[in-house]
Amino acid sequence: MMKKKKICFLTTGDITSIATMKRALGMANPLSAMGWDVSVIAMDCAENRQRAGIECGSDIALHYYQPAGAKGEVAQKTQILNTIKPDYIYFCAFGFRNWIRKSALQFKPEMIIEHSELQSGIPDNKGLKKILAHFIEGLSVKYADKLICASKYLEDFYARKAKQLFKRNMPILYSPYAYSTEVIDAPKSYLKELSVKYENNTVLIYMGTMTRNYGLFTMLEAVEMAAKKTPDIKLLLLGRGRHLEEAKTYVKEKNLEQYVEFLGYAPETMLSSYFELADAFISPLNDTVQDWARCPSKIYMYIPFHKPVFTCKIGEPKEIFGDDGYYFDNNQPATLSSLISILAKGELKSVSLDVTEHSWQKRSEDFSNWILQKEQVYA
Repeated sequence: MMKKKKICFLTTGDITSIATMKRALGMANPLSAMGWDVSVIAMDCAENRQRAGIECGSDIALHYYQPAGAKGEVAQKTQILNTIKPDYIYFCAFGFRNWIRKSALQFKPEMIIEHSELQSGIPDNKGLKKILAHFIEGLSVKYADKLICASKYLEDFYARKAKQLFKRNMPILYSPYAYSTEVIDAPKSYLKELSVKYENNTVLIYMGTMTRNYGLFTMLEAVEMAAKKTPDIKLLLLGRGRHLEEAKTYVKEKNLEQYVEFLGYAPETMLSSYFELADAFISPLNDTVQDWARCPSKIYMYIPFHKPVFTCKIGEPKEIFGDDGYYFDNNQPATLSSLISILAKGELKSVSLDVTEHSWQKRSEDFSNWILQKEQVYA
């Protein structure tokens, strides 16, 4: 019997602020069940340890490095990799904090780099930041043996980039984010309490960063409009961000306190209760390169709960829902307000969707089959 193939997911930062680690935790168990020897390298912090403890089975080898500067983190990661010696290193994000010098490795793995957003397409990244973003994007193609792209836009972008850099045959897999069965199946311990609290409300949930760019004020203005016709609305905002205080001021000035609640960061243990409670979810996107390129991971957490998702006909939501989605224009709050009012009246029809197509199990199967076109893994 051939020995198992080994894969190590290389992650960066704290899972509460950097979504890329979700890929490692989501795919770890399914790949292990398929016969892979799976390791994860993560920053040592309470949040990462807690999430890994929830999502990873006993067969997954977890390795933690201490927070440090880029040079210190790379040194620790290199040392761990030289101990594990995986056949494949999966970079959940590529940058200066995990740019491992191949010459520093005492073995020859295949390098797989995942892209889940386009840093050079983010308007806030200007000057040196933009130059560095372009550099990292080009370097990733030269450095990698294979690429994973979490959006269709990125798949097309990196196919063009590979041709420009004379790597026309670069293998690229389109693999968006997915939902975690651990979150869905988690005990809904707070559901009864929340159901009583919001008994007569139409509950809308947004989970994510509290910034203008992510549609924070579009949601607030839409609720302000809809509340005039349907006063039982309750918008629950889960998360933190740089425009949070500005949003709280807006809510106070417009007397929207009875319609909007800022709940901050919600612990993973509470998410299943909130998501089961929701009547609909909101996931705003803009018609920009930044939003076409990024993969909004939260949408994949919402869809297994079979509730309407109010989003925009951009990028991955368009791939998921096609022409049947509940779409609004993020620059026109009235379009979102209209959806909220229809929901509150109970006139919104359900969208049929095969959610199993968006599970980490399915993503893992696709990934394993893609890799194994040339190699066989034995359990």
